[in-house]
Amino acid sequence: MSKSDFPSKTVPAAKARSIGKVCAIVFGLLAVSIGIIAKVRPHLFMALPFPLSVILWTAAAGGEMPPYFTSAAWAEEEIKTWTKPNDVIVTPCVKCGTNWMLYCSHQIRMKGAADADELFEDVNLVTPWMDLVQSRDGSWAKQKDRYNDTVLPDGSHLKDKWDSDRFPFRVFKSHYGPKETGGVISITGNPQLKFVAMTRYGLDVVNSI
Repeated sequence: MSKSDFPSKTVPAAKARSIGKVCAIVFGLLAVSIGIIAKVRPHLFMALPFPLSVILWTAAAGGEMPPYFTSAAWAEEEIKTWTKPNDVIVTPCVKCGTNWMLYCSHQIRMKGAADADELFEDVNLVTPWMDLVQSRDGSWAKQKDRYNDTVLPDGSHLKDKWDSDRFPFRVFKSHYGPKETGGVISITGNPQLKFVAMTRYGLDVVNSI
């Protein structure tokens, strides 16, 4: 049996060009769609399976990592719109005792008052984490409004939890480091604020993850 007895599998040049054009159009439309989503609704990428969600979030939308962090609250001009002199920012590395230090800071400002623990009803209410993106389409502008306007199910105001008249200073949580060493928050640019930094033995950090 010779080669001529087998059916040819060669794709005609015209058909190959047609397939190429279709593929180019499909990929072009896909790229345009991804670009539009990245500009208008980048949070939609996070509904996709991992790791595609993170790849599109960072590569197409230019989102921060991890995706549930935002540094918008710490922008040089923005930070001055919501902080007060003597505010304390607890900024340890992850898994380095953040919540423990937040509790210690709260006890210090309450000077061990009998109702100090009662006032520390929830770490996220009393010592807010301004870096945290709280919804898929959340923005710092929306979250800042919610911190001031939200009424809790029991009728109390969220602002009264973290900005109570009982507190001589307010305490906030962050995992961003100082801008002066490659981080986000400007220390020298905000002398009115106080910062608490912590670190931990690396193997213990890994063991906590």
